[in-house]
Amino acid sequence: MAFDNQEEVVALVQHMAAIPERLVHAINGKAPAQLMRRPAPGEWSVQEIFAHMRAVDDIVTTRIYMLLARQGAPLVDFNERSWADAARYVNRDIHQSLTLFTLRRIEIVTVLRQLFFEDWQRFGHHETYGTQTLLSIVRDLASHEGEHCSQIEKLLS
Repeated sequence: MAFDNQEEVVALVQHMAAIPERLVHAINGKAPAQLMRRPAPGEWSVQEIFAHMRAVDDIVTTRIYMLLARQGAPLVDFNERSWADAARYVNRDIHQSLTLFTLRRIEIVTVLRQLFFEDWQRFGHHETYGTQTLLSIVRDLASHEGEHCSQIEKLLS
């Protein structure tokens, strides 16, 4: 999907840059028990939601670099829950994990802010979803993270 203007790109990158601050604001001052409490059986705790967000960020940030390094790059399908389990994100101190997430986010936002208009149309071939552009990947990430931030904010309000 093409994009109409540079303003959309600016808004997407600003949205990505704001996610860590939203998370810090929501999580700071909360007791570990609040962060681990599941709102209902089978639903995720804040800790589990953030572990999922970290895994998705790991996967998507890697895909962004792959598209920038190689036009038409193959994009391997990963299960973000398996990734989070392998990285043991749910067992980590959430504040330390959020610091690492923030540093990684600063790095990718810096890269995205330096791209040219045409770079946003770079594409790769996802083994499940087919052709994906850099723009479509960033759109999906921004939407996904916005939903989970709202979910965390609601759980901790």
